[in-house]
Amino acid sequence: MTVGIAVRRFIIAHDTGNDANKGAHSARSEASFMKGHYGNAYTHFIVDDMAIYQVGQPGYVAWGALDANPYSPMQVELAHVDTQARFNESYKRYIWLIRYYAKKYGIPLILDKGGRTTEGIKTHKWVTQHFGGDHVDPYGYLAKWGISKSQFAKDLKNGVTGTMGEPEYYKTKGLYEVIAPKVYAYKDIKAQQKRAVRFMKGSRFYATPKKYGKIYRFKTSVGYITANKDYVKFIKTID
Repeated sequence: MTVGIAVRRFIIAHDTGNDANKGAHSARSEASFMKGHYGNAYTHFIVDDMAIYQVGQPGYVAWGALDANPYSPMQVELAHVDTQARFNESYKRYIWLIRYYAKKYGIPLILDKGGRTTEGIKTHKWVTQHFGGDHVDPYGYLAKWGISKSQFAKDLKNGVTGTMGEPEYYKTKGLYEVIAPKVYAYKDIKAQQKRAVRFMKGSRFYATPKKYGKIYRFKTSVGYITANKDYVKFIKTID
């Protein structure tokens, strides 16, 4: 097949499927490998919690989804990561990028609906069902981190709060639980120095958010903790 301008029908969503590469800068290493082997297979972008890496030119045919390739001006891979916090940030970038190019190319934000001629966002699983192959990504990887098919469809339609490095913060006093592998309490509210206590995943604490500039920190007896919703979750209010 001659590489040329793609028909503006699908945005194709993948994950890399490479759980052996989930450390820091996992997307960068995937993108580097693809650039060195683009004759075999590549997608336009690879995303992780650090950055969005471009491998191919959007608008042109990529080599990530067999016979569906000519109908996809943008294909994106979600690189694997090793923590919930990193996944949350990666996922925000993933959603933002898909929505951006769907708007750019006039492709509806509808997930895995219809047949070969139905425009929309398509997963590699959908491509396998309609064009052949054996890939079923990215649903298994998304589910690992708590994202169902219905949630994925909802986020594609509506976007994700705090996209592209703009965290969403808690602003209410209450009981919270740490969902990241570890969260530090700092002696100063800027959280730049003098770490006091490390809270491990599953730790619970009752605290009051305190605003510093545009961000919020939890004020606790041992120091200030991030109020970023990617790192902690709300349990309940205690009177």
